[in-house]
Amino acid sequence: MTREADPRESPPASQARFVNPPLKRHPTLQPLSREHHGGLVLVRRLREAAGAGDEAARLRAAGLLAAAWAAEIEAHFADEELLVGPFISDQDKARLIEEHRSLERRIAMINHEHTAPSPAWLDETADLLEQHIRWEERELFPAAERGGADCLDTLAHEAERIERDRPGARRRQNPEAN
Repeated sequence: MTREADPRESPPASQARFVNPPLKRHPTLQPLSREHHGGLVLVRRLREAAGAGDEAARLRAAGLLAAAWAAEIEAHFADEELLVGPFISDQDKARLIEEHRSLERRIAMINHEHTAPSPAWLDETADLLEQHIRWEERELFPAAERGGADCLDTLAHEAERIERDRPGARRRQNPEAN
């Protein structure tokens, strides 16, 4: 006797379809997009720490944010301004820079404080970072692609440098492809 498939059950992973399929990106922008995944993981950790009600968890989250800044975010911001800046409107460029500086100021605060950030501070920082990443992926990068796809090709060496220097920007290996 065979069991009928319940339509409410999730399909096996091999048959699953993306609810939100990955966005196609110009190759020059792909390393920056890959780093955004790490940023969204950081957002989740900040929110978890904010909700934990535990000062030690908030201190660890602040440490993660400071470490991410030093290892990746600071250079990521500079690379976005360098690579994307020339291909977007003045309004988008101003927003990009202002959001980068706002997040930079928030991160600098935790580097100078020796106390756990408040849950509200962690939530606000997580919200700002997530909104910034979503805006870049949904609006800014597509605008840059429309405005300078041919010129982005000339910056391929920059994408290679980013992938070489920052692990979060590297292509993920597909174990099934081997």
